[in-house]
Amino acid sequence: MRGFLVEMTTPTDGLERFTIKIIKRFNISPNEIRPKFRTKPKPGLSGIIVGRNVNEKEAQKFLENYFREKGLWEQVLTLKPV
Repeated sequence: MRGFLVEMTTPTDGLERFTIKIIKRFNISPNEIRPKFRTKPKPGLSGIIVGRNVNEKEAQKFLENYFREKGLWEQVLTLKPV
């Protein structure tokens, strides 16, 4: 479990591909999932921090819910593990 490849459509560029990294930490709750944001060059999701008992399906559901909350789920074409 290294990350997820996301392909989505954008009105300016057409198609955009990026990777969301999965960072496994042992100093947080074993079942916790939380987002990691970058600040530069523009704010956005760069990865998710997961506990040691989180599997790939739970991380994928977290990303799907995140994109739904942001209103971007309709633009996502594929979300697959890398």
